[in-house]
Amino acid sequence: MHPNSHASMVADLTSADTAPGGLRAVRAHGLLPVIVRELTEPTPYGPDGDEGDGCDADLEEKLMRCVSA
Repeated sequence: MHPNSHASMVADLTSADTAPGGLRAVRAHGLLPVIVRELTEPTPYGPDGDEGDGCDADLEEKLMRCVSA
């Protein structure tokens, strides 16, 4: 492997684990209620707040990643 490769992450898979840090940040900033609210009562989006069916699929997918982490 080249010296600038990801060899250290391959050697120790836990060195690339960001879930514990992400969960600490969610807890520290009190974001869990916000994530749940946005999943259950999505904020309108688009120029007039009337895009789609009231569901932002991209945001929903990203929020679910936070919840399942």
